[in-house]
Amino acid sequence: MDVETLDRCDLCGRQQVDVLDRANNICACSNCGYVFDSPRPTSAAITEFYSRPTKYDAWVDAEAARDALWQRRVRKLAPTRKPGSLLDVGAGIGQFLHHARGTYAEVHGTEVSRRAIEIARERYGLTLSEGQVETIDFGDRRFDNITLFHVLEHVPHPRTVVERCLSLLTPGGILTIAVPNDLLTLRGKRDKLGGLMARLRAGATAPVRTPGLPRITLDGSMDEIHLSHFTPIVLQRFLESCGLRVLENDLDPFYVATGTTKAKEDVVYTGCRLLRAATGVNVYETIWITAQAPA
Repeated sequence: MDVETLDRCDLCGRQQVDVLDRANNICACSNCGYVFDSPRPTSAAITEFYSRPTKYDAWVDAEAARDALWQRRVRKLAPTRKPGSLLDVGAGIGQFLHHARGTYAEVHGTEVSRRAIEIARERYGLTLSEGQVETIDFGDRRFDNITLFHVLEHVPHPRTVVERCLSLLTPGGILTIAVPNDLLTLRGKRDKLGGLMARLRAGATAPVRTPGLPRITLDGSMDEIHLSHFTPIVLQRFLESCGLRVLENDLDPFYVATGTTKAKEDVVYTGCRLLRAATGVNVYETIWITAQAPA
């Protein structure tokens, strides 16, 4: 596996990188609190991982349950969306764009997986742009809405991606990002996230264990590769530093389920949203942030 090592924080640019868990390659920026993997697989290695012929078979097999997921997300976007066009970055097999067609004037998508692009064309009649959004040439085209559903944790350089999305938005355009709440796994354990970040900001240099964040492998034992691990406040401050105005810091209804399992997931999600509204604390497994570009 080809790897690369970071010597600075991708979010704030500071060279204040602390090793939290050497065994699992987990690092953090002591300036802004961003947690990330380094060393880590290269972008080319990750693209090959997600282009495996069978990677999206489970998505197709669970099409009905995933239809419900994307319909929930389309509804959740409604209060803040800007009328007009939509670009979905990392569109996967195109299922979200399929459901969003009736809501947006135009829908477009990008995807790095060749297999996912084939499925999107065969199953939904969508033509996705192959490659990373940072390097795709859109000409003079701009978009009123851009979505990144569980994409930002996978990309090598989150700041480059967000800045590119900002450049592709129309004035007052809307950017919506959903990511896992990975660092939730640290809460209630020996090294709590709050104490960990406080130690780093105070100048602690000794490695700190971060239970719950595994070492990345591309041998097939992991289904998803997360290079970045966000908290709601770190992600919000990052977007604000890029010039975006955060409209909503909430939870992503990410679950794929049917029947009684879906009913239980609905209850958990609703309960966690109520807790988030009352206390400002996100104890759910995901983060959903909507932000607006300058007018």
